[in-house]
Amino acid sequence: MADLLVVGLDLATGLEVHAEDRETREWWKKGHNGDQTLVCLPCYQGADLPDGPLVVALVPRGRVGGARCRHFAHPPGMAPPGGRHNPQSLDHSAGKNALRGWAASQGFTARVEAWTADGRRRSDVEVILPDGVRVAIELQCSEITDTEWVTRHEDYIRAGITDVWFWHPRLRVPRVLLQYDQPGWRFDLEAGKIGLHYAQPDPVAVRAASEPRECGLVHSLPSPEDRLATLWMPLGSARLNWHGIEPPAEVTAELARLEEDEARELAARRQAREAAARQARAHEAPVVESPSAVTRPDTGEKYRQLIRHLVRVHEAFRYDAFSPRTDPDSWWYRCDVCGDKLTGAGVVAV
Repeated sequence: MADLLVVGLDLATGLEVHAEDRETREWWKKGHNGDQTLVCLPCYQGADLPDGPLVVALVPRGRVGGARCRHFAHPPGMAPPGGRHNPQSLDHSAGKNALRGWAASQGFTARVEAWTADGRRRSDVEVILPDGVRVAIELQCSEITDTEWVTRHEDYIRAGITDVWFWHPRLRVPRVLLQYDQPGWRFDLEAGKIGLHYAQPDPVAVRAASEPRECGLVHSLPSPEDRLATLWMPLGSARLNWHGIEPPAEVTAELARLEEDEARELAARRQAREAAARQARAHEAPVVESPSAVTRPDTGEKYRQLIRHLVRVHEAFRYDAFSPRTDPDSWWYRCDVCGDKLTGAGVVAV
């Protein structure tokens, strides 16, 4: 069973090949008992062999409806140390083949290990859409630095190629992808599923914040500082197009639901904070201002009201001897409290 994931190399074309690409009888012509142009790709590369690269012609096995699926095997005595190659390299090769098949099932032309026209980059899977747009699929099964990723991404941009990146579930997705508006898809080969990253704020941090923040909302295109979560979907349910991967409608709806739920929770927290603030203000003791000194009266109506008040307090008595029918301006008064003399005209003016 260790040979079931052996990946071949066609020396005649220089392309990576898999047992499912052709019928077994066709591979016999190129295998160990044929012209030996079908060799083991990991042995040929020699990445995990102690003595370096080897040219090992493969033995095609299996048939449709047989007990074992079609596969390539090493000839007796030619297997690598431990009976199999590095699982990481095997996962990478099997993953590339699965992604190639996924793209081909959508009616696109797809092949593994294809170079760009300028010879700068070799993509894991090259996909050519019906309108001629080229998409490069990269499957990362090992760590990569930010600088390496940016260099490869910009090379694809210069070549006019859309690059789509998948990451092994055990790997950390570099945050630099998010600066270039790429969500960073995950690919679980064993489960046959891909995962879309989205921003999911840390609920503890959001609740501890003194003020609700809009960045506390779920959103499908994360920022570098966001906390990431993953929505998984079957590989076959997603579609490939000129700008990348389009998730199925049910995944889009689930993201919308998560965003709405988070928005309602954020609004509820804001309302609770505002209600608590109003309640706190209602229970505060009223501010009592200390009595101040007599303020200087201002001009206008307030001044006249004050004068009238003073006149009403003082008791002024009329002291003239004229009859009531005489001109009021000729009347005069004297206040028995302060002794001031007021004319009738002055009293009327006030």
